[in-house]
Amino acid sequence: MRNVAVGIALVMALIIAGCSKTDNPVSSGQQVPVSLSVAFSKSGAVQGLMKSAGAFGADSLIIDSAIVVFQRIKFESHIDSVFIDSSENDSSEVEIEHEDELEVTFRGPFVVHIRDTVAIDFASQTLPPGTYDGIKFKIHRLKSGEHHEDSDEHNNRPHSMVDIPYESSIVVWGSILKDGTWTPFEFKFNGEFEFKIKGNFVVDEAVSSINIALNFDMGQWFVNPEDGTLLDPTDLNSATRELFMRAIKKSFHQGRGGRDHDHDGHADDDGDDHGGEPDHD
Repeated sequence: MRNVAVGIALVMALIIAGCSKTDNPVSSGQQVPVSLSVAFSKSGAVQGLMKSAGAFGADSLIIDSAIVVFQRIKFESHIDSVFIDSSENDSSEVEIEHEDELEVTFRGPFVVHIRDTVAIDFASQTLPPGTYDGIKFKIHRLKSGEHHEDSDEHNNRPHSMVDIPYESSIVVWGSILKDGTWTPFEFKFNGEFEFKIKGNFVVDEAVSSINIALNFDMGQWFVNPEDGTLLDPTDLNSATRELFMRAIKKSFHQGRGGRDHDHDGHADDDGDDHGGEPDHD
């Protein structure tokens, strides 16, 4: 009976140990270099959007440049079962619980400078080989003086300290046409939320390096998610701010991504639907 009891105890210990681990691959020592790039479409904004309701509505909008701050890019093996916190919050970053999760997470923050629709290299780290079917991101409000990686430095481009978006997670510069006059604007968003993207993010053991491309439509940031009209970044009352938050979250939830073999800035299987979950807020 004692041997049977010991055997049962051993089996239970193995079950408990198995349940406490993450489903992501755990490195056996080998690491593969992985490079991340991101491209933002501006087509919806530069071609003009539906005129807002009212006699003094905005007619159209042009985006000149923008900055987005990413944090905690985590590669997942079972993305459909992954929970995300999509609520706008001001809480500090939750620490990753398991040590092996550190191996599959690009920590950041990553400050990404957007000047056109060309793909931007912004991070290069290593991952253990494994089958990843999605990634989980966080849009992050950069704290004052917080150490970060900068896409301009990653791409050997000069930048100014003025371009660092402290206390913001997204900054957009552009112009909006109102009542026949183009008015410049600087739009700042300081919300934080998580989102996830499905796709082919497999890290092969036999390759020397892997490129992964991400794509988002920043034109959606200025589209009212309720009726498709143009949101005015120069008129930020409380109701408009809420609509901006929902529009931005919707844009990132519908992002695309995956392996980029031909280095064109788009996922190889971009014709498939790999967007994230729709926004339900």
